[in-house]
Amino acid sequence: MRSASRQAGFTLLELLIAITILSLILVALSGGVHFAGSAWRKQEEQIGRQGDINAVQTVLRQLLASGQGFEGGSQDLKFVGQMPAALARGGLFDIELYSGGEKLFLAWQPHFKGAAIRMPRNETVLLDGMTGFDLAYYLETKGWQRTFNDKSKTLGMIAVNARFSDGRSWPALMISPAINLSSKPKS
Repeated sequence: MRSASRQAGFTLLELLIAITILSLILVALSGGVHFAGSAWRKQEEQIGRQGDINAVQTVLRQLLASGQGFEGGSQDLKFVGQMPAALARGGLFDIELYSGGEKLFLAWQPHFKGAAIRMPRNETVLLDGMTGFDLAYYLETKGWQRTFNDKSKTLGMIAVNARFSDGRSWPALMISPAINLSSKPKS
């Protein structure tokens, strides 16, 4: 009879081994859950930062595509254009895009020809945390240039490049300004 009762239960050693194995499984599972949660948070942060870049690129596309009278170098660009409709500002504006330190700035003020009262200049930071910012200008006759100062020539494209230290990526941004319809084609 003793042998029958021995086979019916677990020994203390068997219970300790089972508890140890179960605790190791729980530790591994909790580490995996912690890792998954951390990866999820980092991915959400990166998507949010990349969304900011996409919004800035959309604004730059709208501004530069409708602009005219471009003048600029590799770090700054001035032109006349319309502000995005979301800002609810009608009319033409003198717009300037420039980098300073690790920031990309956009400045604007109403565009007036002739003698007028100097209107206040508005400025905002478009991007922060840049390690580099470059502009290039494409002219059909000369190819890519680092500067563009001849308003009488038609600007083919503007390339905007930015680099970031925090891993954000700046997709290639090439913008073709609208064709000036007031100029007469060559015969």
